[in-house]
Amino acid sequence: MKKITVVAAVSIILAVAIVGGAFCLSRFMLKIEKTTEKNITVKGVATREITSDIASFTCRISCNHLDIAGGYQELERITAIFNKKLAELGVTSNEVEDISISCDRMEKSITATENNRTTTRSVFSHYRFNRSCRIVTRDVQKAALAVVQLYALSGQKIDIFVSNPVYMISDPEQYKLELVDRASQAAYKRAQVVAETAGSKLGKLRVARQGVIQITRVGSNDSSDYGTYDTESIKKEMRMVVTLDFALE
Repeated sequence: MKKITVVAAVSIILAVAIVGGAFCLSRFMLKIEKTTEKNITVKGVATREITSDIASFTCRISCNHLDIAGGYQELERITAIFNKKLAELGVTSNEVEDISISCDRMEKSITATENNRTTTRSVFSHYRFNRSCRIVTRDVQKAALAVVQLYALSGQKIDIFVSNPVYMISDPEQYKLELVDRASQAAYKRAQVVAETAGSKLGKLRVARQGVIQITRVGSNDSSDYGTYDTESIKKEMRMVVTLDFALE
């Protein structure tokens, strides 16, 4: 019966802390600082493996030309080839976001020496045309494959750049309550063991604090005071620490 009461108290205190904000928490902490009761502080850790459900990466195709009109025609030609390759890889038009089209005037330096005097001047070289887009998909495996396969366009003499994919969790909030519950239970059990070993009994729960969420690659111990979010791995591990302060009887 006491365990149920304590776990319920943990949930209530964490809910008040989250909704009430730092002001409510600071008032509660101040009350504890004024008491003379003995207390025990324990931490509980909960982890959960999760799989990224959204991926994105950017692409840029480029070409050079001596005049603007011809350059845009060439850009349209390689864009058609690029879009065809995306379709072959299963990337739909709804998953492609155009970012920009640009044309840059490129120059080159010419150095000349006359009467023992060297001069350098810049002259027109060509126009550089770029087209950038972003692919965003919920099929993370498709994204991982597309990043590799798109470079095959280089064999058709297309200048292409593809960024590393970014893998995200679309709704990390759905896992938080589960982690809070598991971490709180782990902390409570640890407090019971420590108190019994010391010949004491657990009293009332005085303070409950939730740490920041750490989302890392599986098996990593990376952490940060502001939270860590790994975007390079499809498989991730979500970790949370809950700290509980109990009075001792």
